[in-house]
Amino acid sequence: MKIFYALPFLTLLVACSTPLEQCINESSQRYQALVVKIQKSEENISRGYAIHSSTVPYTYQGTCYNEYVGSYTCPQTGYRVQETPVEIDVSQERAKLKRFKKLLPNARKTAEAGAEQCRAQFPEE
Repeated sequence: MKIFYALPFLTLLVACSTPLEQCINESSQRYQALVVKIQKSEENISRGYAIHSSTVPYTYQGTCYNEYVGSYTCPQTGYRVQETPVEIDVSQERAKLKRFKKLLPNARKTAEAGAEQCRAQFPEE
């Protein structure tokens, strides 16, 4: 679950990466997504339930500024992530995990082939 919080930071890192690194990241996205799905499915099976995350707004008293009045207290909106347990059918989750694991070797080969093409297209200097 924590990997989803890191995605915005990973996106920033990709923006600063070399063309070779960007190409390799793009070619391995399907494989990486499959690995994340496998991890999530394994966690769900071990817990016996899934976790649904949603962003929920809340109001708090903050400080605002106005050139005529100066600083004053005002309501502001913040956001927090709320996680709630969700019932799952463990046998269906196991079947889904089995399908994901069956797809993994082919996705790995595709990612490795894509990385090789990237290395040929963008040889390191």
